[in-house]
Amino acid sequence: MEHSTVEKCTIVVRRLKPGPDVTESSTDVESIEQLFEHCLSLAEKHLLERLVISGRDGRGRKRALSFTFQSVSERD
Repeated sequence: MEHSTVEKCTIVVRRLKPGPDVTESSTDVESIEQLFEHCLSLAEKHLLERLVISGRDGRGRKRALSFTFQSVSERD
C-alpha cells in the first residue's frame, strides 16, 4: 500500500476592522505544534476561518482537506 503525503498546511484567518470590513490572510505552518502555537497567538481581532491541508493520496493524485470554523463576534 502506498502512503499519502502532506505537502502543505495553511491556516486562514479573518481580521475584523471597524465597520463592515473583514479581510482574510493566510500562513503556512510546518508542524502540528506550529499550528497549535499560531492558533493560540491569534489576537482578539483575528478569527480562525479555516485550515487547509494539501497533499497527494497513495496513487499520487492531488488532494486537499478544508476544515472550516465558525466564529461569532459582537460588533459595536
